[in-house]
Amino acid sequence: MPLSLLHQLARVALPVSLTDGADVDSVRMLALAGHVKADIPRPVRTLRGYHQPPATVVAITPLGQRMIERFPREPEAA
Repeated sequence: MPLSLLHQLARVALPVSLTDGADVDSVRMLALAGHVKADIPRPVRTLRGYHQPPATVVAITPLGQRMIERFPREPEAA
């Protein structure tokens, strides 16, 4: 989920590269919403389909910071 990824990104030193397909899709949504600044390369066509190079998040925008404050992280279930 993009919002949980946004909370995770707020706890690490940026820039950070993400390679998991679901994470890259979440970064793409966060970037489109204006919550992060990121470099997301286009997928590369291969003989077996497509390969997604890593997405690099370089910054959380002021709008992203407001989202983090407005929607605090939910406590994890035990």
